[in-house]
Amino acid sequence: MGSSLKYTEDKIVLFDIDSIFQRKMRKYPQSIIQDIVTQIVENVVELPKLDYHGQKVYGVVKIEKPIFFCIDYINEHDDVPIMIDINEVDVDEYLDAINSKIYFKTNEQQF
Repeated sequence: MGSSLKYTEDKIVLFDIDSIFQRKMRKYPQSIIQDIVTQIVENVVELPKLDYHGQKVYGVVKIEKPIFFCIDYINEHDDVPIMIDINEVDVDEYLDAINSKIYFKTNEQQF
């Protein structure tokens, strides 16, 4: 796994990005990348810790034709989460994720 980029805020590493995740993100326009990264930053501390197992979290970019996505990540104790992969999913899979409570909550969903 070749993680390469890190997002930092006040020099605190919030999460790491694997090269596969980075490569797939490049296909999106900057505005969509920013939206996805913002969702990660706003929710990263809420991601469950689970050693030795990958997990999934789902999100949506709310544009004219919404983009529903799934991020594979690892979040082990004593380490920062690593975003491994991202794939687009259909609305049904996203709604299943909401029912399972494995989705990024946005500011408007927190009220």
